[in-house]
Amino acid sequence: MMAFHGTTFDRPDFNRMIEDIENKKINMVITKDLSRLGRDYIKTGYYIENYFPENNVRYVSILDGIDTFLDSTNNDVTPFKAIINDMYAKDISKKIKGVLQEKELKGEYLGSIAPYGYKKSKVYKNKLEIDKNVSYVVEKIFELYLQGNGLQKISNILDQEGIEPPSKYFDLKYQRTTWSPKTIRAMLVNEVYIGNTVQNKSANVSYKVKKRKQKNESEYIRVENTHEAIISKDVFIKAQEILKSKKSLSTPKHNELLKGLIFCHNCGRQLRVCYRGKINKIGYIDCSLAREKDKKCKTCNYNYKRFENKVLDSIKDIVNTFCDKNALKQIYERNKNNYNYTIKKEEQKLLNIKSNMDAISKKLDKMYLDNVNEVITNEDYFRYSRDFIEKREKLKKDKANIQEQIKLLQSNIQKNQDKEKADKAIEEFLKFEKPNKQILFELVDRIELDEFKNIYIYFNFSELNIIMNN
Repeated sequence: MMAFHGTTFDRPDFNRMIEDIENKKINMVITKDLSRLGRDYIKTGYYIENYFPENNVRYVSILDGIDTFLDSTNNDVTPFKAIINDMYAKDISKKIKGVLQEKELKGEYLGSIAPYGYKKSKVYKNKLEIDKNVSYVVEKIFELYLQGNGLQKISNILDQEGIEPPSKYFDLKYQRTTWSPKTIRAMLVNEVYIGNTVQNKSANVSYKVKKRKQKNESEYIRVENTHEAIISKDVFIKAQEILKSKKSLSTPKHNELLKGLIFCHNCGRQLRVCYRGKINKIGYIDCSLAREKDKKCKTCNYNYKRFENKVLDSIKDIVNTFCDKNALKQIYERNKNNYNYTIKKEEQKLLNIKSNMDAISKKLDKMYLDNVNEVITNEDYFRYSRDFIEKREKLKKDKANIQEQIKLLQSNIQKNQDKEKADKAIEEFLKFEKPNKQILFELVDRIELDEFKNIYIYFNFSELNIIMNN
């Protein structure tokens, strides 16, 4: 049975209860204590103070003495108890992470399933042992690759020999019946086969959210010689060299100049180039969503060659304007102090927010002392302090948003100052009748196309974007 944490309200039984409330089958909810309802103080507060009253549902927490149908001081301290429960969940999450990281630093393998070619030791916890049943397959894959066979060919050889792919061997829920080049490549770059354990590659967004984000390689925890190797280090290094050389030398069948830069203006997806025609194949740009039955997007059927010519002509016009110093000077004058002026305004907002937050903290400290000295009652203290805490939390969010805005403005200033780099990129662009991909990627950040065949070009240099928008 799957376990669910109190930090999430997306729990099957909780959802069933809400459904019953919506259907007027329930008019009272009872829990042992507040933490049984949930440990997320924001959502817990929403259900107790908004959702339950709006649906005429009485909430009772037995151990906390909370009853929303009674006028009790215990009800007033509910938000603070919810915060404490939330902090407890956060603290537990930190402790668990600390324990797991300590194990990773020791080289203990913490994955739920051992990598293909290995099995978990029954004697030593969190240690890998070679799985003799399939370790020869790993050796065969490296051997075939070093002999010059491609990823697809290796996949075909393994399928022809009737060797089960990893997902089928481990009897996973989602099983592939054939080997794939992606699986082969993942095995060729996996250091586990030379005896190293590499972990801490991703982490949860927060203790409340299950979604994971990928970490930078510098944050990985790599411990060498934690278990017996299947592949020698020499063989592994040779495989990496071949992979690297093939990646740099490989060219697709249709190597479009603008591939990787074209995006849909409507939905933001990267646009593809499809070729049609039996003899003289013509490339057309479209959005994958436009091909779906419900036509979620309408950006489609634009002749790629025509699009490429228009884009290159537009870029040439922009860079020629950039080279026209007199015309450019007028544009610079109009935009001269915009960024710095805006930053000063945002910094003043930050100072005001800091002043307001300091004032709230002082008021909370004073109210606490007044409450201790019985100048104000517990009921008044909890009511007033709750309002102040909510205001302070809002100010914190405003502060974070302004700091992010200042970072963005400073980044734009940096781009604006990077004129020497822009000059060099433009000089290279103008040398060629048709520039190569490297030069284009230095100049252009992205190109967007909408359903009306309007083209939007975004450069890596603010000076060029200013010209584009004038």
